[in-house]
Parts: sequence; structure tokens; C-alpha cells
Amino acid sequence: MSGAAEDPDPKGPSTTIGLRGSLEGGGPKPRAHTSAGPCSPKTRPEHTVLAETRPPGERQPLSCGCLRRNSNDLGRHRQINRWKSPLLLSIFFTVGLAMSIAHCVFYPKLSGIVVGNSSNQERNIRFGTAFSFLAQIALTATVWLSYTQLLWDFVGEKEVTVKGLIAAFGADTSIFSLLNIEMVRKFRIGSSMALFAWCLILPPFFTPATLFIYPSTETVEIEQLVRYPAISDSSSGDRFAYSPPYNNETKLANDGSRIFNGPRTILTLISTATASFGQILPIKAPYSRSTYSTHFYGPIVHCDRANSSVTTSIDSLLRDETATPLGTAKETINVYYAFVPALNASGGLVPLSKPRLQSPFNATNELWMTFFRYAIDSDGNRARERHYQVCQLYNASYDIKLEWDRGFQNVTGPYEILEKVYFPTDRPDAVSDMARHSYSALFWVLADQLVGTFSWFVGLNQSEFGVIDSQISRTSLLGTSDLDVFFDLNKNKGWSKNDNSTQISDQRLQDKTLARNRTLNILLEELSFNTTVSLLHNKLLTRNTTAKVLQWQSVNRYGYNPHGLFIPYALANFFTLITVLLGIFSYLRSGVHPDKNIQDIVSAAKDLHVI
Repeated sequence: MSGAAEDPDPKGPSTTIGLRGSLEGGGPKPRAHTSAGPCSPKTRPEHTVLAETRPPGERQPLSCGCLRRNSNDLGRHRQINRWKSPLLLSIFFTVGLAMSIAHCVFYPKLSGIVVGNSSNQERNIRFGTAFSFLAQIALTATVWLSYTQLLWDFVGEKEVTVKGLIAAFGADTSIFSLLNIEMVRKFRIGSSMALFAWCLILPPFFTPATLFIYPSTETVEIEQLVRYPAISDSSSGDRFAYSPPYNNETKLANDGSRIFNGPRTILTLISTATASFGQILPIKAPYSRSTYSTHFYGPIVHCDRANSSVTTSIDSLLRDETATPLGTAKETINVYYAFVPALNASGGLVPLSKPRLQSPFNATNELWMTFFRYAIDSDGNRARERHYQVCQLYNASYDIKLEWDRGFQNVTGPYEILEKVYFPTDRPDAVSDMARHSYSALFWVLADQLVGTFSWFVGLNQSEFGVIDSQISRTSLLGTSDLDVFFDLNKNKGWSKNDNSTQISDQRLQDKTLARNRTLNILLEELSFNTTVSLLHNKLLTRNTTAKVLQWQSVNRYGYNPHGLFIPYALANFFTLITVLLGIFSYLRSGVHPDKNIQDIVSAAKDLHVI
């Protein structure tokens, strides 16, 4: 060790101190004095150090004798527990790493879990805060232990002023110590470690806040009774069809042979409402937010192009219809004509073009229709062409999914068209198929919505006018594109003689929006589907079956920001590990140094007057 040289400055130079070699061997080692000097114990007793007089403006240079005291003079050696610092270093780093891992595991485990009540949320946030705080405390203690070991190496190897020593020894209590230029310049590693230790107070401000709450749903599957349309159940046929028994003497519900007279009013009401509404009627939900799937058999109406023989029959009946005057007005053009074909007593074809009353008919479960439809000719212009189609009743297998979400209803699912269902022709000596009666009753009410005519007439000394003689005007099918020709013929709506330019009124546009501008064959099949499913609207027309109902409700779930959680802990533990490795290297190279308490400092410096 070397003392400071004399300085002509009256204030004197800054004292530099080196403590190399004074920390080895478990405490300060006695040093033999080879010659009597100004600091020798023989000539300069301890109690006379400060009493020496010197010329004004001159200060006593410090030598190594002034920085060390003989161990006999100190009284006793300072014992260093060489296991203490490495043990604490490993313990604190292990605890800090464990708390970091615990926090990084705890929040992902919470992710997706329902929050529950507010106390549960507060408890989990407290756990996260505790993990973060304990990790910060343990990692910070680890860094300061390594810093202390390297600090003694620095003091023993570098010459530094008292101010530098004060800054280095006080770095763990004041961040302003890092503003000391000498410390930063001579003790670079220690300064970096001290800065890192102070930065470790930041993660606890961010990592607990990475836990957040987001809205979600919780689903529960419950097996329970649900409803399905009972229209294919023969035992429920009397709920759909009005079919009196053949035997007038008995009127029991279980009479075997019955005569089909038409639909019951409950079916007419549901069909009319569905056709006007343009969609499936509201169905009672098991829960406000729930869904289930069900399978059942029910009717469906499917339309195809008419064959040549049917086309010929329709044209013949259409000519008879056109030849019939309306009062004094004559029909000039028929745009739409639909009827249910029936047979009279002699076997001749009779068109039922008006809604039927409840009475026996020798009819069919078919709907024949013809209408004008626009087509694009070779020149790109719209041209009218007559279209013929036949709609028939079929049995179908339904696999539908019903879903409700806080008042909104959604019904989806496919259906498979099976066999044709013919009109009932029961005999008195046979048991009636009441399921066929039910199916035919539904077709009856559907056909009543579509039969009739859309025609134009001209009277004597009168202008041409249009007549809608069909219940289709009361349904959503009115907006079909297959009726555009009729409405375009209305001069008051912008009719053009060449049919190439039309002006759609706001009312017509509203009708077309409801029908989504689709053709009759698509709309009629959809209407039969909607009417069949709408039977669920009235519980009198349903039966119960078991199904798995999926119920869900709004809940709050835990989520976390993985980047905000993992990155701070990864950086903190990585740099802490580096400081641990530096401390271990110092242990292996220089041995275990003492702590920074006053007894260690005094034992190392050997001179309280210098301190």
C-alpha cells in the first residue's frame, strides 16, 4: 500500500486508500515494522497521531503503517464465516428463481378460469403481487451479496479516494452513489451490478398487472326433455287433421277408419303466421342462452319442372280460366296461375284454384302452377317466358339445431327428402294412416296460400287493370322474382312496352327484400320447412324426447399478458445469474470476503482515524 504524496495545495490532496492483503486469512494479519518511522508504534503511539504538529499548509502523508494496525492493538481478530456468504447467495438466488417460476406458472394456470366473485379475484392478484415482491427481494439480495464480494476485491486492488469508497460502500442505500464518476470509472462491474440491483425494483410494478379479466361464456351440457313436432306420430293425427270417423254412430278418438276433411284451425293459424312472417315462429327456449339438436320426421314440399303431359293439362285449364270474364271485363293476360289438381265424380281433372273449405275432396298433394319469368335473350334484353312447375308433398328426415341467445333464435340443419306422401283415400274397412292425414293437412294450408291468379283485365271503355286473386299477396312469397312481370305491367309503376326498363316502387322493393328476390320453387320449399319447424311454437303439436342441451352464460375469465410476465422475469433472473457467477469466481479467486458492517470495515482498514 502506498501513501499519498504531498500536495502544495493548502487544502491538501484527496486521500487514496488501498487495502490489498488486509482481508486474507480470516482477519487482519500483523505486519512487522522493519524501521522506526513516523507511524511506528515506538515513536508514534496511537493516541498521538492527531496531535502531531506540522508546518502550516503541510499535511502528513499517509503510508501503509497509517492504514493498518497491529492485530494486538485491535484487540481480537474479526472471524469470517466462510460458508455464510456463498450459502446466502445460493439461497437467495434459489428463492428468487423459485418465486419467479411460481409467478410464471400461477398466472398461466389461472388463464381461462372463471373469475367467480370479487374476493377470488383480489386473492389471486395478492398472490401474484406476493410472488413478484418476494422474487424482487431475493434477487436484489443476491445481487448485493455478489456486489459486496466484488467490492472488497476492488478495494484491495484499486486506489480510490474516500469519496469513491463512500459511494461504493453506500451504493446499496443510495442510488445517487452511482453518480460518482470515480466509482463508475474504476469499479465498472460493481457499478453495473448496483444499477441492475436498483432496476430490480421495477418488475413488481408490471408483472402483477399482467393478469386481466375478459368477458367470456361458460357452457354446461344437460340431458333433459325437449320438444319435437309430433306430425309424424299417428296417435297425434287428430291434433293436425280434421278427420271424422266413417261410422257415424261412434265418434271416439280411436276409431280406426276416418275421412280426411282438411286441416284443423290451429294448423291454419301457424301456417298463415309463418307465411306472413317470412321465417320460423318463436320457439320456447329451454334457457335464455342454450342450444340442442333434435331429429324427427316431417313434411316437406319440393318443386320441379312439369313434364309435357302436365304442361299440356295446365295450358288447357289456363285457357278455360282466361275465357272466364270478370263481370264485363275480359282477361287479357294471365301472369300467374296455381291450383291443386283434383278429380271429379267422372274422373275428370278439376283445378282447385281457391282456398278450400273443410270437406271431403278427391284431390292430390300436388300444386300445379304456371307463370311468366324473365329470361335474358341473345341480345341481352329481358324477355318473358312461361314457366311450368309441379310442387309435391314428401316425407323428410329433419336433423336440426336450435339455438337461442338472449332473445335471438337460430334454426339450422339439413333435411333429407324421402318418399312421396299421397292424398288420403281411406276405405271404411281399413285403418286410417293418421300421419298421412297430418301431412296432407299441412300441405292443404300451404296450398291455400298459393292457389289463385295474377291477371290483367280490360273492360268496356276502361283502361287495363291488374287483379290479384290469391292469398299469396298476404305472404312473404309476394316478393318472389317470378312475379316481377305482373308488377312491371302496371303502368303507374313505370311499365315499359318493351319490358326492358322498369321502375320498382318502394313497396315492391320492400317485398323483394323480404323474399330476397328468390324464385317460387325455392321459397315454397323454404316455407314448408319453416312451417314444419314452427309447429314447435305450439306445445299442443309436439311430443317430448331426450336431448343434450348445451347451456351457456356470460362469465368473466382470467387472462394474462405472457410477454409482460415472462420477459421481465427472464431478464431479471438471467442478469442475476451473471452476478452469481461473478461472485462465485471471486470466491474461487480471492476467497470469501467479509460483509460491510462497521466491524468488517474497521478490521480491514486498521485505522479508525483514516475511516
